[in-house]
Amino acid sequence: MSAPQALIEFFQKEAGEYLDRLDQLLADPAAPDAAAFLASARALRGSATMTRLEGLPDFASTLERIATGLRDQELRWDQRLHFAVRGALVELRQLVDKAAAWADAEQRRARTQSVALASVAAGYLSTSAPAESPTAQVVPISRFFPDDGMPAILQRNPKPAVTLAQRFRSDIAAASDGVAREAAALATSPAGPSQLALTDGVRRALLGLSDVAESYGASSIATLATKMARAPLVNSAERAGVQGFAQLLMDRELSDGQLAAQVKQTNLTWNGAPAPQVAIVSIESLLYRGHSAVARAREVRDQLKVHWQRGSLAQPEAQSLFEELSDLLDLAVTT
Repeated sequence: MSAPQALIEFFQKEAGEYLDRLDQLLADPAAPDAAAFLASARALRGSATMTRLEGLPDFASTLERIATGLRDQELRWDQRLHFAVRGALVELRQLVDKAAAWADAEQRRARTQSVALASVAAGYLSTSAPAESPTAQVVPISRFFPDDGMPAILQRNPKPAVTLAQRFRSDIAAASDGVAREAAALATSPAGPSQLALTDGVRRALLGLSDVAESYGASSIATLATKMARAPLVNSAERAGVQGFAQLLMDRELSDGQLAAQVKQTNLTWNGAPAPQVAIVSIESLLYRGHSAVARAREVRDQLKVHWQRGSLAQPEAQSLFEELSDLLDLAVTT
């Protein structure tokens, strides 16, 4: 569903202001002011939701979740996460500029970037308790479980709202949804140059899925996703295998045991071609008259440029350079 043009224009202006604030907050590699970061990210997500442009609110929501994790000290902040968030802001700004002509390509790009950002953030879950401060003192948990025989003040919740296993299934399903969408777009696309870009989108989504799985220690899923990303993905069997794998991980009806068994079986039956081997070229093939062919080609180019500027391309020296350049080009084709 498309939004009215006036609403899109208002959104673009408003979102630009929020992105400017976020850029200012992230100008320094140090952790930004968490409250200000969250306020701007939340406002951006609300503004994006108003447009009803598929994929864009999800991307902004991922940024908001990172801000919330930073505020609640659930995320560790370092240079890699800083670069990932800065890169996401660049992508968001470009997508905001394209809001008036939103299409399937922008929708896929927003969802892919959302999954990629979430996969990076998943590796920065804090493993240490927040530092003490005058306003938030850490109270030892033993204080709530007295040893004088009196009833404990706190009781463990036997049914927490969200368990680690549930969060894992939710994050894996979200990452797999991105893979499924990219794979479906590739499967229905006509043959041509556009398939190269779509294949690259599938690879990025698979590697994002691998990162999410790796952050939870699910090595079997991570390994298979990486193996699929490195496959050529040129035939229908490979592409169908990727789609089937993504659909499997999105099936919330399966128990954890059933999912693990089916992932193992999929790993055994995956019939994708292995990653192409890198060709090893002998160093002699890269030499020309005992010197680097690339370096000599640059020298010839510069000398020909001088002849061109002087208008002396017809001179014997220029003809000799043309012949040598021809030899260098033939060498590049044969190697």
